[in-house]
Amino acid sequence: MRHWLVNSALGACWAGMAAGGGNAWAQAGPVARPEAATYVDRVLDESSLPAPIDETEAPASTGWPRGWSAEAQATNQNSGGVDTRSQSLLLNGFLDTPNYGALSVNANLNRNPAQVSGFSLEGSTGLPTTLVPFSYRTGSTWRIDQRAMPLDGGWYANNSLGSISMANSPLARGIGRVFLPGLPIEGVAASIEQPGRTTLNASAGRLGVFDGISFQGFTTSQGTAASAGAQTQIAGGEGPLGLGRTDAAVQLMEARDVNTNGVAGFAQNTRSVWTAASWQGVAPWADALGTGFGGVGEKIGGLRVQANLLQSSGRPSDSTSLAPRDSATGGWVDATWRTELMQQSASIFRFDPALRWGNESLPNDIQGASWRGDISTRQWQVGTNIELSDSVSGLGRRSTFGNVFGRYRFDSRDAVSSTLAARTGSFAAQSAQVTWEHKSDWGYSQWRTDVAHGTDLRVVRTGVDHAWEVNEAQTLSTTLAFEQSSDTSFTARTALWGVLGTTPLAAGARLDLSVRGSNGIGNNPTNFLSANVRLTWALGQGWSLIAQYTDAHGRESLNPAVVSALTAATIQPVLLAPSTRSFMVALRFEERAGLASTPIGGAPGVGSGRLEGHVFLDQNNNGQREANEGGVPGVTVVLNGRFVARTDAQGFYSFPSVAAGSHEIEIVPDNLPLPWSNAGPPVRRVDVFVRGTASADFAIQRDR
Repeated sequence: MRHWLVNSALGACWAGMAAGGGNAWAQAGPVARPEAATYVDRVLDESSLPAPIDETEAPASTGWPRGWSAEAQATNQNSGGVDTRSQSLLLNGFLDTPNYGALSVNANLNRNPAQVSGFSLEGSTGLPTTLVPFSYRTGSTWRIDQRAMPLDGGWYANNSLGSISMANSPLARGIGRVFLPGLPIEGVAASIEQPGRTTLNASAGRLGVFDGISFQGFTTSQGTAASAGAQTQIAGGEGPLGLGRTDAAVQLMEARDVNTNGVAGFAQNTRSVWTAASWQGVAPWADALGTGFGGVGEKIGGLRVQANLLQSSGRPSDSTSLAPRDSATGGWVDATWRTELMQQSASIFRFDPALRWGNESLPNDIQGASWRGDISTRQWQVGTNIELSDSVSGLGRRSTFGNVFGRYRFDSRDAVSSTLAARTGSFAAQSAQVTWEHKSDWGYSQWRTDVAHGTDLRVVRTGVDHAWEVNEAQTLSTTLAFEQSSDTSFTARTALWGVLGTTPLAAGARLDLSVRGSNGIGNNPTNFLSANVRLTWALGQGWSLIAQYTDAHGRESLNPAVVSALTAATIQPVLLAPSTRSFMVALRFEERAGLASTPIGGAPGVGSGRLEGHVFLDQNNNGQREANEGGVPGVTVVLNGRFVARTDAQGFYSFPSVAAGSHEIEIVPDNLPLPWSNAGPPVRRVDVFVRGTASADFAIQRDR
């Protein structure tokens, strides 16, 4: 049962880049930019309005659009009972050039960071869970990105240097539940692409891990890796909706001296090769492509298929290594299609034991097939999922998994939903969830009860999540739940709670609060806390003062839910770090200049606003950020395909000066942990208003 109770920084910046022009930049030829009239505020009435504290007109200047900010932090941290004082310098900047693309720089430089020690909870389907010790010292993070640099023949180049994720071919994300992870490295990644047709990429660097609670760091201690890949269209129509389109891709990866736990004799050298081919068009059983949203596979009569083959081989560097095999092969085929009645997807898969991609273990020792179907109208939705699986080696048992989901909306205020799931064979269990959603004058409420039953273990949880109706400048949501779990010898009762909100204060200050936790009741000593309280005070003239308190200890108890064997095989190890408490004070300075202070993505003189949001783990798959759901650190966020930011330790990202108008925002999902993936479209449009703050959150959901 415990195997299927699934467990669930910072972009920073650079010291301004000098503007320039000069003959050296003219060789590639100018890129046409739209002309825009100078922005003028329209007078709505004759009343006088005070200017915002942080809205200071920058003096007109020349040169390319550019901006930068610097933030100095002092942190007092207690980790595992040991007090540590550390200092950090956060730098952030951008430079938009006409011929060499957009440059973004982010740095989080940490001095005297704390030593972190703990255990990782490791295991896979059919095998016992083990505790493996780990220890690291949080380092600094930094990255320089150059995006959309125009080349001859309609090609563009993207380059990254620093604490980044290795580049992958676009098909590596696939259309199913298994994909190639982008391994974190301290190194370099480069790609050139002819948009929509051909992509070439290469990466190399030292493997590592993004870490940190109160601030983000990067630790390099797990060997080195290098990769190269290519993808191209080989037939069919142009564009993402081209019928009969066929694409092929290949990616090579070599990792050396990989040592994930620091124990002598476990270092490995691994060489992996992945190939894939995809096809999309009108399904054989359909006459033509009909209506629908999304890609070809989501339109009536459409079909998309992708086949993947991966082979890994490597001889352990020491004869005492416990690696069970020197080579392994994995293959999987995914398909998605839509008929008049329902949206469907299916997959077949086979993964040998010890299948690896660099320093990551992919699903291994499992084979089988799955199918999913969904029927929906504006008022109701019904879906089902079936998976049959077995062990390749014979060490595990056969498993059958199935679930049924239903949702019915009575009106604009009330809806009910339910999910039933069951699994036989290895880790046999059953679970059910019933939810009532209600919208009132007080806000939006979601009452939910979860029941799960496994071998010698039962869990019942009931609670309510509520998003309160507050004014436009505020947000507030709360969660409260009670859980009882029992096995053959012990019964535990736990209260779970959370508060999430934002509110402006006097004199231009702003408070952001995210606290969630659980407390044992009676003879249950288990407690969990994850708290982040941040106060920002805009002082004017580009200066602001920031104070932040963080507290984290214990292991979070997530919603009980039965998952399939393939989903369980993709779950990554859970780090059980010691208690950490910190208090940080920072002073930030921001400035922008160039062509009358051109904001990101705009033309000279237009008004600007702020674009920000969170990348969060959507535990209940409802697409809304709630008080009991944490953020995802270290995820790359891209604005208009040109400007880069990274989420901090709480999953927060921000672009402080964005031109008023419509923009495209997307996340690069390479750093998301398996089996989590972006639930919505990879690219979405957001409207930014002058002096306003636009928000775009990304819900990361787990396959069930």
